[in-house]
Amino acid sequence: MKERQFSDETLLALERSLKTKLNPVQPDQSFIQTLRQRLIETPINNPQHRTAMTLLTIAGGLIFGMVIYLLGRGFIQVNREG
Repeated sequence: MKERQFSDETLLALERSLKTKLNPVQPDQSFIQTLRQRLIETPINNPQHRTAMTLLTIAGGLIFGMVIYLLGRGFIQVNREG
């Protein structure tokens, strides 16, 4: 027990010494509160948003493919007639 007490006292003395020599920065508390609030309120992964974006991308690709198909079909018919 005496060794542990000695090491605790030594560590505390070292910590105090470093604290006075290094002069640690005190962060702005309003910044910390704002950051904490933003981190708590912001969802990490919103599966509904991801699913919606996936479905919109698929729908956009299908519509784009349909337009290309109809335009190509129209050009082929014009070339056969003309």
